[in-house]
Amino acid sequence: MNSKTTLEAHSLALSHKFRPRQCSKLWRSPPKNWKQDLADALHQGMESHVPRFYFRADDIGAGGQPFETLCALFREHRIPLAMAVVPAWLSDSRCRQLFQVAPLDETLWNWHQHGWRHVDWQRTGNKSEFCDGRPYEKQFKDISQGKKKLTSIFGDHLLHVFTPPWNRLSPATIKVVQALQFKGISMMGPFPRGVKTGNDLKNLRIQVDLHSRRGGDGEEDFRLLCQELSSWTGRREPVGIMIHHQRMNDFAFRFLHELLHLLKHQVGARFLSFREILEKDEDA
Repeated sequence: MNSKTTLEAHSLALSHKFRPRQCSKLWRSPPKNWKQDLADALHQGMESHVPRFYFRADDIGAGGQPFETLCALFREHRIPLAMAVVPAWLSDSRCRQLFQVAPLDETLWNWHQHGWRHVDWQRTGNKSEFCDGRPYEKQFKDISQGKKKLTSIFGDHLLHVFTPPWNRLSPATIKVVQALQFKGISMMGPFPRGVKTGNDLKNLRIQVDLHSRRGGDGEEDFRLLCQELSSWTGRREPVGIMIHHQRMNDFAFRFLHELLHLLKHQVGARFLSFREILEKDEDA
């Protein structure tokens, strides 16, 4: 497969200029020789073992050009994508939009729950929907309501995985998720200290954030991103990469296409799905 296949072959990408309202400085201007820099970083990170990767797309709730292009990319490369769906954002019309692009019976898509309303309840500090200040009962109501709605829409296609908005949660959230019999949580970082999860709840950790980065210098942040990818490619644990398609401009889509191509055809990476991780007792 030619590395130009997806984005240059799809009129979808060529006919639409992506101008997101929020976009990290990293993506606003392509660095000179960015493709070679990315290839060099991945090559430097290669070890004797086969690296494993999985991808998670957050804030799923409607269709549109960025969502269509994202799905076209992963379909072209035949790489699974975990879809973190915000339950309260779904309506009948929005479900039709999603399923026209990513049909339920297409096994690439791993639909799972992304909070309830994606609302910030944290009064001070970092944003969080399920923060320490929210009692167990309120968290249980929100998460159970979201799970019920998604189950009614996705049925057996819904994975019992919970991704907390902003990748933050409290010990009470862990207890709620366990009570509701989720099998996994996907977040950046480990579970909160002192929380006992046993072997029944897996952490499908995210190590690399592509699109909600806050670096003030785009060129320097690109260098840091390549450094992160190089470092994680050399490790034996599976590497989780987080995507926010609403924050992606043209360069961000082209970078993602190149990353997928290089990982698949030069690094020889293995791509995991959330479903496979849950079913096969992978060390995630």
